[in-house]
This record gives sequence, structure tokens and C-alpha cells, in this order.
Amino acid sequence: MPALPIYMDHHATTPVDPRVLEAMLPFFTENFGNPASLTHEHGRRASNAVEDARFGIARFFGVALNEVYFTAGATESNNIALNLLAPGDHLITSAMEHKSIVVPARRLEKHGVEATLLTPDSEGFIDPDELRGALRPNTKLVSVEAANGEIGTLQDIVALGAICRERGVLFHSDVTQAAGKVPLDMTNVDLAAFSAHKLYGPKGIGGMIVRRGIRIEPIMLGGGQEKGARSGTVNVPGAVGMVTAFRIRGEEMAGEAGWLTSLRDILWDGIVEEVPGASVNGPRARRLPGNLNVSFERVESDSVMMAMRHFSLSSGSACSSGERSASPVLTAIGVPEALAYGSIRFGLGKSNTKEHVALLVDDLRRNVGRLREISAA
Repeated sequence: MPALPIYMDHHATTPVDPRVLEAMLPFFTENFGNPASLTHEHGRRASNAVEDARFGIARFFGVALNEVYFTAGATESNNIALNLLAPGDHLITSAMEHKSIVVPARRLEKHGVEATLLTPDSEGFIDPDELRGALRPNTKLVSVEAANGEIGTLQDIVALGAICRERGVLFHSDVTQAAGKVPLDMTNVDLAAFSAHKLYGPKGIGGMIVRRGIRIEPIMLGGGQEKGARSGTVNVPGAVGMVTAFRIRGEEMAGEAGWLTSLRDILWDGIVEEVPGASVNGPRARRLPGNLNVSFERVESDSVMMAMRHFSLSSGSACSSGERSASPVLTAIGVPEALAYGSIRFGLGKSNTKEHVALLVDDLRRNVGRLREISAA
């Protein structure tokens, strides 16, 4: 019997890879210097570690060294990107973006920025023609995530970015859920946000890519670190951990993606066979390898997850898990409210096995069936 509970919420966060932790540990102790203190050896060691991390991340994404900036995570990076907008500018984003895009966009609207939310199709894809038709003379920024963390949709950011480039509009993408899981072509991406903790790295560290020639305005003022883009002492252990996680992902991503896709398909086949009234939300193809979002008829996901104490699961984005409302992502793709309340997101990761999946399907069969009986009584 595997150790319980079994973790299947890898889109919310991932455990730190032991190799990542090993690389980080010296920068909490003997190499503890401030990377801005270049007048002594302790500071220079820390600074060198940060720049080595910057180089490794630039290499992973295929961008220039000076186009990589460190932040506290993708939420901060997204906020910095949207800080480019001023009253009178037009922003285009989608109705299924992460809240770190949607909430700032709503705030910007109150300050004179026009915002258009593109409607995805039933699988969560943004139609390039719809984007093309939404562009205006005052459109300054388009923001569409590379992968959705709830239903796994992989957007064609190459095509969307190409449309923006043709019109001289900046294209931003939150690549947090995609980076290290699927190959990314950043050719037409002007700005991007990412975090370490979605790919077996530490929490509290992330970054952004800002193409050469784009001037960003900081949201945190102070000592002017990160070339003035983000004041505050850089999280040196975090940067070291993040680049180590990216390096490992670069080596293991392809093989792991194939395994997780196979495991996800086994899970779905098991659910179809054992749990009547189940339906997939999002695409069957062009989907994150370890992602499966399923709605179960005549039950609420909260009740199912509470009953399944042997598994760590969620019904959507971790930042929204305390809310009692239908998922905006599921609503955007046209899932009926009753089914949206019955949706569970399964986030498979490299520690999961066929045995885990078999146990999960059996637990779902018993608990969904029992809850339906109770509600019918």
C-alpha cells in the first residue's frame, strides 16, 4: 500500500526535487551573501550564482541573458507586465486567464484602460481570427497563457503572437503551467511570466522574460535591483533552485510527458468504465500531459474530495480554492453550472503510478456512487 494521502494536485504546486534542494542548501549557509554586495567575496559568490541562474534560464527558454528578470513568482511577473498599460490603452486577454491577469485587468479598467476578454471555444482554445478581429489602433498588449492550469488547454502562442507582431502589439504569455512540461516556442512572445514551484522547484521565486527594447515600469520601488525592474534583494537560494529545476526539466521533460499522458489516459479510461455520468472538460488532444478535469453528474466536487481522504485533489486553481462559486474557466467554455460544481482537477506528477490511478478510480467509484445514493434518498 502506498503512503497516504496520495498527491494528485501537481498543477497547484509540486514537491521540491531532492537534487534541487541539494543545490540550494549551500546558499542558506556558507554562500549566504547579498548579491548586490560586490565589494567582498561573499557578495560576489552570491552574485555569480544569480547570474549563472539567469544564464541557465535564458538558455532553457532560448532568449538573451539580459532578457531574464527574477521576481517572487508569476503573479508578480504578470502584474509587472500589465503595468505597461496606461489610461487610453487597450488590453486583450482571455476569459480563462489566471487571476493575476484578470484581477489587475479589472483594476486597470477603473483607471481608463479598455479591456477585451476573448471567449474560448468549448475546449478552451482562443481562435486566432477572433484575436485579429479584436485588435484596435490603441491595443498595446495581448495576454494569453500558454497552458491552462484547470483544463490543460495548450494555446498556440506562436500563431497568436505572430498576429500581434504583424500589428506592432506586444504579446505577453503566462507560461507557468507549460514551462518544463511541454516544449515552448518563444519566437513571438515579447513578455512571459513563470514560477519555479510548478516544476519541482521552490516556492517564492519566479521570473519574467522581457524582450530587448521593451521598457517595463516596476511595481516595487527601492534599491533598483534587476536593472530597476524589481527592487529587493534577489532570492539567491531560490534562483539556484529554480535554474536547477529547469535544467532537470530540460533533461527529463520529454520522457516524463509521454509517461504522464499514458497515465492520464489510463485514469480517464478507468473513470469511464467505473463511474457513470462523467465527462471531460477541455481538450482530449493538445492538453497538458498530466492534466485531467472531469465533471461528475449529480454530485458536488467538494463532497467528493472530502470523502476521498486518501487523495490530495482540487477542483481548480489553488488561488481560488477557498471560493464557493463555479469556476470561471469552466463557465467560459460553456460547462453548465451543475456540472461545473461537480468538477475535479486531477494533476498527475512524476511520483504517481498506475497503482495510484487504480486506487483513485476505485475510490471515485465508491464515493461518487455513495454520494449519489444519499442525494437521491
